[in-house]
Amino acid sequence: MTGTIVPLDHAVPEALTTPALFEATAAAAPDQPAVAMGATTLTYAELNSEANRLARRLVAHGVGPERLVALAMPRSIEFVVAMLAVHKAGGAYVPVDPDYPEERRRHMLDSASAHCLLCLPGQDVSGAPVVMSVALAAGSPEPNLTDRDRLGPLLPGHPAYVIFTSGSTGKPKGVVVTHRGIPNLAADYVRRQQLRPDSRLLAFASPSFDAAVAEFWPMWAAGGCLVLAPASDLIPGEPLARLVRDQGITHVTLPPSALAPLEEAGGLPAGLTLLVAGEACPAPVAQRWAPDRVMINAYGPTETTVAVTASEPLTGDGTPPIGRAISGVQTYVLDDQLRAVSEGELYAAGPGLARGYLRRPAATAERFLPNPFGAPGERMYRTGDRVRVGADGQLVFVGRVDEQLKVRGHRIEPGEVEAALLAVDGVAQAVVTAHENRLVAYVVGAVSTEELLPPLRKQLPSYLVPDVVVSLPSLPVSPNGKVDRAALPAPETERAASGRLPQTPMEILLAELFAEVLGVSSVGVEDSFFEIGGHSLLATRLVSRIRESLRIRLRVQAFFDAPSVAQLAQVLDGALT
Repeated sequence: MTGTIVPLDHAVPEALTTPALFEATAAAAPDQPAVAMGATTLTYAELNSEANRLARRLVAHGVGPERLVALAMPRSIEFVVAMLAVHKAGGAYVPVDPDYPEERRRHMLDSASAHCLLCLPGQDVSGAPVVMSVALAAGSPEPNLTDRDRLGPLLPGHPAYVIFTSGSTGKPKGVVVTHRGIPNLAADYVRRQQLRPDSRLLAFASPSFDAAVAEFWPMWAAGGCLVLAPASDLIPGEPLARLVRDQGITHVTLPPSALAPLEEAGGLPAGLTLLVAGEACPAPVAQRWAPDRVMINAYGPTETTVAVTASEPLTGDGTPPIGRAISGVQTYVLDDQLRAVSEGELYAAGPGLARGYLRRPAATAERFLPNPFGAPGERMYRTGDRVRVGADGQLVFVGRVDEQLKVRGHRIEPGEVEAALLAVDGVAQAVVTAHENRLVAYVVGAVSTEELLPPLRKQLPSYLVPDVVVSLPSLPVSPNGKVDRAALPAPETERAASGRLPQTPMEILLAELFAEVLGVSSVGVEDSFFEIGGHSLLATRLVSRIRESLRIRLRVQAFFDAPSVAQLAQVLDGALT
């Protein structure tokens, strides 16, 4: 590396593929850092060469346009190389989080019918005819692939990635997104976030979610550096705040719910560009964080290329809008007769629209409709979100028109969780809702919470496991015989502690703090924080309360390693002696 940041003079390519976008930057600024993680940094030339080398191996194994490649890898530079290599070979990648329960990973791999699976050396995975390990080679420069090197020409309409969403029928659906919308997204975000070659953007989103696409490609279009970190450093609170400061991060995208723990940890640097997305942004959050930094509120479902709308920089006044359509996207606010209204359901159209759901034509036809406002053959996506047009023309999110939930930044189809609940012996009926940003399950049947949660954790990722389980003798129904969700009782904060009660002074104090943060009356000393409604955001809050009460330095990772009152009491007693 030369250490000199070279200004880019090329525009973001339009109507091209992602390899063309990346290769344009690599040609303009080969020595600038493209991706960094810990002590490892790859320049654009180095990352381009690594990806070219792997892409040629993929082509030799039959990867090309319309072929899917599973990436069963944790966030890492190797993942980035693999993703870029799949695109250069002409294929589409399917991220499969290795931390997901085995049953979910198997379903995703079976549904994708991936031609090839990539993993890190030493990983024990299967699920595709060809399994290849990815390791950085650092060999001689490898030239870019052209269509002559691929099995067929790579076109903007070919699939770029498949992201699995929560499924309303009980199984996650794969969304097929093409290359066409990525340059549009990149061009808009480069302008909107003022991304530059000296920008350093933190990759906060899991690669298994499409939000990662909006971190990778705009940064690379601008010629800046994408900064990766292990999941333990991305926990909202002290670890994330420290990472942002130490790595000189200039841009980050976070769900609004991640900001409260950051405030407790000293906040984020003034001047940082903060994009919030993934869930509704409350007015108090904008009031707190918009001053002293550029804060943008973005919105978009997985069925589009990440974003549909984005706001201009928020002022902190009033309800934060989700903004206007980003570059290349058309939005419509319509009633149930598809007439334009000032408040109604939001529809999206344009090149960023997904192709549809993988091998599910009926589900695709239900959500991707003919666009009466576009050219013949064009489609629009029915988002299921209700919005209103503000006085300034920006859109304001109102809520859902269907039963889909948003909990802590995750889009959740209740049907998927309900199907998992009904698969547990003893559960006769199940309904899943959200209450105060917690996922709540109402069940009818002869089964206890202790019996219910273990099988769910084996089947569902952690964000789909209910935080609270309410047992009912029967579910309330409306006059038409359907479950009356409005009549479901609010979950009580009372919770019977399991196992023995706290005995030592340390256990008593920790049990009180656990209960306070979880919003319950008591906890048992053997109860794991994460099995009784806790999650990473609450964990950072709990660690802050422990520090305040004991005047002791406690790392968040230490709590993850000892998540029960009894375990943590032993750790803290040892530290104080």
